[in-house]
This record gives sequence, structure tokens and C-alpha cells, in this order.
Amino acid sequence: MSAMPVRSRTCLKRLLGDRRGLAALEYALVAPLLMAVLIFSIEMIVMMMADASLETAANRVARLGKLGIQGDCQEAVQRVMRETLSNWVAGDAELRADVKRYTPGADNGFGDIDDENYQPVCDAGERGDMVIYRLGFDRAGLSGVLDWFGIRLFRFERVVLIQNEP
Repeated sequence: MSAMPVRSRTCLKRLLGDRRGLAALEYALVAPLLMAVLIFSIEMIVMMMADASLETAANRVARLGKLGIQGDCQEAVQRVMRETLSNWVAGDAELRADVKRYTPGADNGFGDIDDENYQPVCDAGERGDMVIYRLGFDRAGLSGVLDWFGIRLFRFERVVLIQNEP
């Protein structure tokens, strides 16, 4: 059995006992994870604010609808959405607005917006009619961190049913 030279054993003991640089190594291992969590948190805060802004826009559009939409329905609804949603929330996103009369017992669903033949509908009805509003937009992530998880777009959407003022 060969014995380790005394000098080698002394160097090994000194290396194992040396704690210099340990904090830097720990930081280097943990920092990327902490940064990812921080950026992901900021991303989620921005998305929650975008969702809350769409809720406010839906309330304002519902009020507009109750009072009666004058002129081009699509333009009036999108104008209220643009005024309500700040530029950083919706950015250059295409704002979607579908409006149709509610008919009891009928298929009151809207078309699939991912369908290539999708056409927005805008029929605000007459006084006293029940009307369904579907408002929304798609938004990409703020930082790109969500791309790591395969999330490229968030779809924000609200559906509101109101009755126009009689």
C-alpha cells in the first residue's frame, strides 16, 4: 500500500479547509434561479395588470352598450377599448370586439378567433335587447422568459351580457 506523501496530505487538508470563494460559488449557482423567479414574477404582475385593465374596458364598453351605440359599432367599441387600455398593456396588439344580440334558445356562441375565416360580428341591437360582448386581445410576454416554458402569447378575453336601456 502506497502512502500519500506528507506534503500532498498537507496541501489536501489546506484545500479542504479553505473557505475563501465559497460565497461566490454559492451565489453563482443560485443567482440564475433567483433572477428567473424575479423576472417571472414581474411578468406575472404585468399580465395581471393587463387582465385588470381589460376588465375595466369591458365595464366601460358595457356602459356604452347600455346607453346605446351610435354609428359604427366596431369602431365605437374599439375606441373605448383603446382609450381604456394603456399602451403598455395592449401595445400594438389587435383589439378584438364581437357584439351580437342574445337570442334565447339559439346558439349564441362567437366564431373561433383562430379560424382563418373568422370575421368579427357587431350587432348592438335595439333598445331593450339583450346583447353579448366579447372583447379581447393577445399579448406577448414582456421579457421573453415565458418563452422558456413554451408560452408565447397570452390571450385576454372578457364576455359580457347586458340589456340595452329600454
